[in-house]
Amino acid sequence: MSSGVSVWEPGGATRPDMETLKNYITVMRQADVTDLAASMSRADIKKGAALMKPGPDAFSVAESLSDAEIETLIRFFTLAEMQLSGWDGGQDSPVIPLVRILKARGAFKADLRRWIKANTDNRFLPYGAL
Repeated sequence: MSSGVSVWEPGGATRPDMETLKNYITVMRQADVTDLAASMSRADIKKGAALMKPGPDAFSVAESLSDAEIETLIRFFTLAEMQLSGWDGGQDSPVIPLVRILKARGAFKADLRRWIKANTDNRFLPYGAL
């Protein structure tokens, strides 16, 4: 008989796959960005919460995406952290490694930095802990 209590298991999947990232890009392009939850299933919301505290280099898969796709993911994860329960990233937010990818390419622009700051209360965004 199940008690209904979920148990955190270390070593769980915190590495996104390309399909998941592409789905989030699609959500951002097609959804009402003021209500991401309305465009996602409960299962996807629950599954995605584990990506908010990824392990080291978990977002290296995103390096094969275009600058525009990475920017879309940055916007998605910034908004998701504010809107979706359990999606708190803090200093481990996926926005940080995604920003690092754009910075390494010389493609991180000041207007995206301003947008992130305007749409989050996470003091670690966009660069992480100092």
